[in-house]
Amino acid sequence: MNKAIALAVAALMVAMSCRAPAVAATPAAPAAGAVGSPAPLSLEPGWTDVSRVITHLGGAGASVALSAAFLAYDPPTGQMLLNATACTAGIVEALKIVLGRARPYVPGDSGRFTGPSLSPDYHSMPSGHTANAFAMATVLSGKYPDWSPVLYGLALAVGLSRIELGVHWPSDVVIGAGIGLLVGTQVTQGRLRLFAFDND
Repeated sequence: MNKAIALAVAALMVAMSCRAPAVAATPAAPAAGAVGSPAPLSLEPGWTDVSRVITHLGGAGASVALSAAFLAYDPPTGQMLLNATACTAGIVEALKIVLGRARPYVPGDSGRFTGPSLSPDYHSMPSGHTANAFAMATVLSGKYPDWSPVLYGLALAVGLSRIELGVHWPSDVVIGAGIGLLVGTQVTQGRLRLFAFDND
């Protein structure tokens, strides 16, 4: 499992560095009449379409559905998924508010850190979808180690999708992945838990 984690992180960093110039150099501006709604970067139209689907794997809906399924059929794993998702969300949201980093589509700010902000347009770092995807992948890899490459591959795809859709900078995704790996590991090792259910 450790090799899979190292491979995923290495691949993520290489992929981010390769795509960074194109993303950072051309942040997309919101379309007229849709202030605050990011427009896709459209670097590769086909990949952008796929990204719109893949990105949901790191969202709250996927987390709740996956946790509920495992709570029904494998309660211990379901509890770990729920705890990993909740802990990750708490850490990510706190950092987003405190750091106040402008998203790529915010005109003229170029990823600037403004300090504490409640505006979603300044909640770029870290990437919550990426953090959540890596947290879930880490928990599930502990249960199904043979599936680690696939699980981390999907988490990596979620991270790349956030950049392709123009809502995060590459460094947001790298930090998000690190948070997800850390939280997922702490949860699987029993060091981090917000709540537990009676399995009897």
